[in-house]
Amino acid sequence: MEITFEKRATYNPEVEKTVKEFLADTGTLEKAKGMPVVIFQDGVKKSYYIRCAILGETMSRKVSLDARLNPQTGETFRDNREVLVTHNTFIRMAADAQNEREFNDIIAEYNKSYAPEKPLKIWGGQHRSRAVMDAYKEKKVSRYHGFRVYFCLSKEQRTELALISNTSIAVSNDLYDRQMEETYMGPYLRRWCVKVGLLKQGEDFPDVGSHAERITTQGARSFVVSFFKGMKAGEQVAEDQLDKNVYEPYLCQTGIALDEEYRLLTEKMGSELWTDKELLDAGKAFARLHNAQYDAIKKSKSNYKVFRMKAMSPSVLTAWSYVAGLLKPHPGRLQVHMTVPQPTKGAPDPLNAEEMANFRYYQDPDASRGLGTRSIMKDRQRMAQVFLARSMDPEATLDKKLLNQAVNQFTALRFFSKGYTT
Repeated sequence: MEITFEKRATYNPEVEKTVKEFLADTGTLEKAKGMPVVIFQDGVKKSYYIRCAILGETMSRKVSLDARLNPQTGETFRDNREVLVTHNTFIRMAADAQNEREFNDIIAEYNKSYAPEKPLKIWGGQHRSRAVMDAYKEKKVSRYHGFRVYFCLSKEQRTELALISNTSIAVSNDLYDRQMEETYMGPYLRRWCVKVGLLKQGEDFPDVGSHAERITTQGARSFVVSFFKGMKAGEQVAEDQLDKNVYEPYLCQTGIALDEEYRLLTEKMGSELWTDKELLDAGKAFARLHNAQYDAIKKSKSNYKVFRMKAMSPSVLTAWSYVAGLLKPHPGRLQVHMTVPQPTKGAPDPLNAEEMANFRYYQDPDASRGLGTRSIMKDRQRMAQVFLARSMDPEATLDKKLLNQAVNQFTALRFFSKGYTT
């Protein structure tokens, strides 16, 4: 059959060879009818692809929904969205597939470097592909469906394809973060989280953080950056001034752009970042706090996700990490900070999540959602003051009195920092 390069596509013998291999290996409509195949090249990333139609029966044998951004790694982690089989939209899609609806613009990569028995790795159209495969499995429905199949992709091209293929449906920034991390930074952040206990062995960052109960890519990055920012601040603050400053825990930006502070830190420290003892110790201590919080709420009458995951709230996570770095020159207070607080009287959990949720400072608006619930700087600063206050006394608990004292201290410090003096 005739294979040609579109006039704006640069001839590439490797791509031509791989396309021929794909056509010989896959039952396409073009092959069955002897139709010519045109190889196109994307104008932005110069990726090569063809348009073709593939039978549902062939998809059931050749399609993999577990696409990987880095085929060379031995670790098998999903790099696209989870298929939401209970979602009403998918249920309708599955019914349409069983009624012989044909779907189009399914985006795949032909890649036999991993899971070679299923070389069509789906980047766009996971739900449609699953519906088609289920229809064949359950009712032997096999129609032709429209594909764009990409060939010989570089890692950067593959990431671009993954990102643009997932923008037709509302996709969380958590998925973008995870894809960008794997592509540009590698598996180091994930491995570090496993090492300290923030992820389980074989577990990955979630693609939708609000649906999961584990640390996100943004949360892990923010923990690392905040720790070193706190450490830098701690080196510049005298001991008698430690509690007389307003501190700014750092929250990494999320989405398709890699956070600049995180990038600079990883470039500066290189591989030493992931073996830094102080950071490892802080990560392990925070994991203990999170696990204690999670388990305590899980067993309580107030078993709500927002309480279980209190430690993972951006303001709590960044403030705790920042203070861990800040207190490095003060080992006595650092030791207190690194231990899990005892629950205050009447509360089951060390972070006293319900009291924080009900917390209202007199200056707070009525719509305030409490303490340690939002990601804005003010909330992060307040939580840093809370953890600093707690580090003064090994017996201290995060009760209402301590919360009020910490927020009062923060408010006064911020007031005077703006130049208001008596």
